[in-house]
Formats: sequence, structure tokens, C-alpha cells
Amino acid sequence: MILAILALLAWIMLIIFTMVPKGLKLIELIFMYFLIGIFTITQFTILDVNLQWVPLTRSVEGSFAMYLCRFILIPFQVLLAVCILHSELKAKWRWLLSAIIVAFLCLEDRLYLWADLITYEKWNEFYAAVMYVIFIVLMWWIARWFSSLGKGEFKKTCR
Repeated sequence: MILAILALLAWIMLIIFTMVPKGLKLIELIFMYFLIGIFTITQFTILDVNLQWVPLTRSVEGSFAMYLCRFILIPFQVLLAVCILHSELKAKWRWLLSAIIVAFLCLEDRLYLWADLITYEKWNEFYAAVMYVIFIVLMWWIARWFSSLGKGEFKKTCR
């Protein structure tokens, strides 16, 4: 049942992502998606396997559900926040919308806890929220750097 709920959330997230205007080019979006995916999988593997702070369920349906979250839900929400932060909106709207995305990520964590997909051992919701904020800001800085490469701004600063 939880797999169906998370699949529905993933579809909704993909629809929202396609409807929102983006401030990044297609190549930048692809680069950022794969980079966010690599960081997401690495980060959650370290928290689960190495540190055992956020252990993942070992059931088959739960594992598929969490992989759906780690490959679609979380990366596209982070990418949406990066696109919003990179847009032409006023600064207060960019940060407000990004904070709303962080709130949705935290609500999804509550859903994972409720469905027994994950458990918090040496972790809590505050740490998760801080992790998501740092992750979004780091990806935004990387997106700014990557988009400045296409404009030739990196060459000007290296001389």
C-alpha cells in the first residue's frame, strides 16, 4: 500500500516539476539531477549502512518504496528548490518556496516513519531538516557554478 502512495506522490511531483518554469537550461537540469541523485544515494547509504542512524526497512515492498523516494521524490524536490532559487523571483519568494519544499521533505520523512520504512536511531526531524537545507543550498551553489561555466564567467575569474 505504501508503495502505491509513494508512487502517486512521485507522479504528482513529476507533474509539478514539469509545470514550474525553470531558470536552468536542459543540460544544467540533467547535470544537476544526476549530481543530486549521486549525493542522495550516497548520503542515505552512509546514514543507513555505515552509521546506522536511519536504518531502512528490509522488506521488499519497503525497499522498493524507499528507492522510489531516493531516485524520484527527493531528487526532484531538491532540483525544484534549486530551480526556484535560481529563478528571477524576488529573494523572499525564492526562500519561502524553498522553505515550503523543505517542509514537504520533512513531512515525507514523517510518512516514512509512520509506514515503518525508516526508523530514527541517533537522528531526529531537526537533523533531517538541517540536512535538507544544507543539501539544497549546496546544490544551488553548484548549479550557480555550473551555469556560470556556460557563460564564460569562470574563464574571466581564472586570469
